[in-house]
Amino acid sequence: MASKYGSLGIQADVRYRTIPETQIVEVLMLAGWAYEADTRLAGESCKKALLTWTELGLGSARAPNGERLFDPVEVLNFLKRACLDGRDDFWARTYVPTGRRLVSDLSDVDPARLGPDGARRFRVDFTRTFNLRSFPTGKNLRLRMPLPLTGDSLKDLSITPSSAVRRGGQYNVRPGSMELRMVTCGEPEVDLGATLSFTALPQRPCPASVLADPERTLYLNDREGLIVVTERIRALAQSLAGRGAPALEAVRAFWDYINGNLNCGALHYDQIDLAAPCDWVLDSGWFDCRMGSSLFVALCRAHGIPARLIGGHMLHMIPTNHYWAEAWIDDRGWTPVDFLSWDLSQGGRDPAWRDHYFGLLDYRLITERLPRDFTGALGVPIPPAWCILQRQRPGGVEISFLSITGEPVYIDTIRVSE
Repeated sequence: MASKYGSLGIQADVRYRTIPETQIVEVLMLAGWAYEADTRLAGESCKKALLTWTELGLGSARAPNGERLFDPVEVLNFLKRACLDGRDDFWARTYVPTGRRLVSDLSDVDPARLGPDGARRFRVDFTRTFNLRSFPTGKNLRLRMPLPLTGDSLKDLSITPSSAVRRGGQYNVRPGSMELRMVTCGEPEVDLGATLSFTALPQRPCPASVLADPERTLYLNDREGLIVVTERIRALAQSLAGRGAPALEAVRAFWDYINGNLNCGALHYDQIDLAAPCDWVLDSGWFDCRMGSSLFVALCRAHGIPARLIGGHMLHMIPTNHYWAEAWIDDRGWTPVDFLSWDLSQGGRDPAWRDHYFGLLDYRLITERLPRDFTGALGVPIPPAWCILQRQRPGGVEISFLSITGEPVYIDTIRVSE
């Protein structure tokens, strides 16, 4: 969808083009070749794709050593846009089938290995490495990493902090996070980590008798972080589902609108209008998992349907961080939706996958149920402009949170096994 922000939904700028081609190739290999053993062949395919996109108009810059530099947000949105426009089929050939296989493999399990209601036991090794190079010696820090929240879809949680945590500093564990208090002594980085063991179940509606009035009020709030119900959002909700539309019918209408009229990709959060973030999504024509879910929640609340934002990680072989949403429907309870279906259905074009995550999700590691349960402040400053790079590592994934200069803020390493 074209918009005043351009066909990629962002304001392209050379200041974002700071990530070397070698790292961009690793990002492309993760999403497109997760099952590929021949990394050399995968890397060559990704380099060829980057060359094709630059010839089609993808912006880049040059490092002093001559290596091309890219904006990972611009690259991701360009490869999807090029496919949707019929100019290059890289996304359809690589990302879409890999995503479908990841989802299918997570669900396709021998019934003999499952517990009641499809329960499965998972182990997650999670380490967050904080960059401390900018801190002076003697600085008091309170660092945090996310931990699982228990509930209907995650039970029997066991948390074993890593040996690195036990050797230094003071740490404590609370629902949704682990905290390390320390005083810097010149070290360039510090690890905070744990081995997590839990039983997970697929996420589905759990009928309950009633949502108490204080909870209903909480989940109808007009303003909560990036969820902002403006008059424009109210008008859109009414146009999609009239005032008297039943909750499930309205939820379906909002789901269909977002999947059918917007594009799912990556965003520069420093470009989002924080006074009206969901309006910004409508203007740009693009959303990521967090903003798509926030828009859905805002539309639900505008219609009088309690809704909330959920954060966590996937539990397949690429355990990336992710956001989705839940809407309260009186005869169904909390009903989950996940706009990853947009990618799985190649932009909503494949009806067999379009509703894959409407009302039923697979196994997830949940770390936030906003606004009540959240990880809290990281403990290190977040730059105004940043990006995330996800790369495959033995047995799991590395998720780097970087400033646009390429300097890491923190790096998560996550491995999942059963």
